[in-house]
Amino acid sequence: MRVRVRAMVGVAVSASVALVACGPEKPKEYTGADPSQASAAEAARFAPLVRLAKNESLMPMDATRFTERSVLRFDHDGFCRDEEPVADPVDPLLLGKRTQNPYTHRRLELGKPSSKPVGCPGHGEQQLPTTEAGAGFYLDPPTALHKGEGTGAPVYWEHHKHKTDPTRTAYVYWFFYAYNNMPAVNKHEGDWERVAVQLRDGKPEAVTFAKHGKSQCSVKWSDLDPRGGHPTVYSARGSHASYPTAGYHRVDVAFDRTSKDGVEWQTWNNVRPVDREPWWGYAGWWGPQLHVKGFNGPMGPHPQRQLPGVFTDEPCGGADKPPADPSGEQPAPKTKEGAIQRYEQYLHALGREDIDTVCEVAGPAAKKAQDEGFGPCTSTYSVVFQMISPAQKKALRTATVDPQRVVVRTPEKIEMPVEAVRSSATFTESDLGSYTLEYLKDGWYITD
Repeated sequence: MRVRVRAMVGVAVSASVALVACGPEKPKEYTGADPSQASAAEAARFAPLVRLAKNESLMPMDATRFTERSVLRFDHDGFCRDEEPVADPVDPLLLGKRTQNPYTHRRLELGKPSSKPVGCPGHGEQQLPTTEAGAGFYLDPPTALHKGEGTGAPVYWEHHKHKTDPTRTAYVYWFFYAYNNMPAVNKHEGDWERVAVQLRDGKPEAVTFAKHGKSQCSVKWSDLDPRGGHPTVYSARGSHASYPTAGYHRVDVAFDRTSKDGVEWQTWNNVRPVDREPWWGYAGWWGPQLHVKGFNGPMGPHPQRQLPGVFTDEPCGGADKPPADPSGEQPAPKTKEGAIQRYEQYLHALGREDIDTVCEVAGPAAKKAQDEGFGPCTSTYSVVFQMISPAQKKALRTATVDPQRVVVRTPEKIEMPVEAVRSSATFTESDLGSYTLEYLKDGWYITD
């Protein structure tokens, strides 16, 4: 099974997160938003100073503008994709509880007639609203939004009450970014991060840090260099995870990095109660679902969401020992799963006509084609993009790979047959082809 990079070009031309250690697991108290005793002035008074990482290129963004520029789609459990979106463009007011008639989509049912290939679920009669948690809706933004807007973006807050101690309350602060970029372990569109300021009798006592896939932990208020009543929180480069200290923080096989000399985000200048936002009540995902851990768009704040450990007293640890590579970049995992993630990255970029990502992943194969007389990658793939139909491009944006059909030749060489691609469109050897990925230096690349 050979790669079709050169063949396609020939036709075209002729064609997580384990972050700061938070101590042992303990039963968590889950709390939800309770606006009954909330104070907008108090929320602004304790809002954090977020220190963005040095050279951060993915800035915070207004979540409402993100919804307005995205397409609303429905996830078919990773199998198929509706050709037409639920809404394009999206009206934020029709996502949540500001309307009596939110966007809806018919529930999926196995065995129902489907216009898609065999194995795709059909649609039942029941209409699911975007306000139902886990219904299957997701926002699909254009790549142009990835860079965000800047430190003028709003911060969203909600008020929580301790379940048994009436003297304890907390303000949860939600930060939104359009893109999360942590290679190898955590990369997706839509990025909600949060911290919580714990109060006792109305006075700040500690700050809770929420960790991807790990227990929450807290730091005493006085240890966070509060300036003018605002605690300092460090945002990791690319992933935007929040930490109480600058330095390196291990996340699975990679590292988050925070720094003291990045741009300041004075969040108190634009704090908004989240329950007043036009999209409040939207319970879907804020990014496409690739059905790969760490690569799915997350859910954001919504009325039914219960948060764990807001009032935790588990202490956060300090920064980790710096990695051998001072840049903080770590090799991608040399595993079958790592190769699949890399190949799916290529497929999604192909569907979006993301020439930079396509030529980065397929660089070695494109170089071979160029050596055989074809043009450089950027020009040849511009032609390849024209060969792919609009329906196929849509399908590629959320295509996944069936691990059972992937062929492992050696630990450093894996083949991806065209039959392994799962999407709402059908692909053949002539229009997509089979690919060989090899592990070179520190990552997977298409070589043939």
